[in-house]
Amino acid sequence: MIISAHQPVYMPGTILFNKIALSDAIVFIGHVQMEKTSWQTRNRIRDNGKDQDMYLSVPIRKKGRFGQSINETEIDGSRWVKKHLKSLDYTYRKRPFFDEYYTQLEELLNQEWPNLAALNIALTSKIMTWLGLSAQIIDSRDLSITGHKTEMLISICKAVSATDYVSNPGAAAYIDEQLFDDAGLRHHWQKYSSPVYEQGLPFLADLSIIDMLFNIGPESAEVVRLSGRIAD
Repeated sequence: MIISAHQPVYMPGTILFNKIALSDAIVFIGHVQMEKTSWQTRNRIRDNGKDQDMYLSVPIRKKGRFGQSINETEIDGSRWVKKHLKSLDYTYRKRPFFDEYYTQLEELLNQEWPNLAALNIALTSKIMTWLGLSAQIIDSRDLSITGHKTEMLISICKAVSATDYVSNPGAAAYIDEQLFDDAGLRHHWQKYSSPVYEQGLPFLADLSIIDMLFNIGPESAEVVRLSGRIAD
């Protein structure tokens, strides 16, 4: 079984969904420490028809909570939901597939979430459905995991009886391939190229996958799959 792992992030970009497409299962690592400024709480969309991007950020409760995990991180209020939905509406309402996804996003964001990880995993799961991705979703809280960095990933592989693990290029700083080999596991790198697709305006790369869905709809599934592969 080929698996990958990732922290639960907000409205992820194409690179994560390509990694999921290359995997039989995706493990969400929400037990690790929350970072102050990270993709865990935000992502990028186009700025209302302009040739620039903007961030959608989820406010979190931080006071007196130093060292909290993503799973423990509570969302601060609900006013942000209206702001995010308004930004999505203003920016994408005239795009070809807006109606196909917006209402479902609206329903999801308006739910009450016990923590940031729950929201992010639910969003990613919904988008996986839209993209036709069938990888099994596994929560790290359901596993007995030890170690840090590469040792933790090896522990995850053993916990789910995986034979292969896929890393995205950004993980190069902490991946020790020799440790995978010593553990009898095959490690692979995701070879990814940011896809170009029709946006109706000058192209902006590496936005949230939401941008692609609103613009090209079901075609996004093939674009995501073709945007990367397991390196030889």
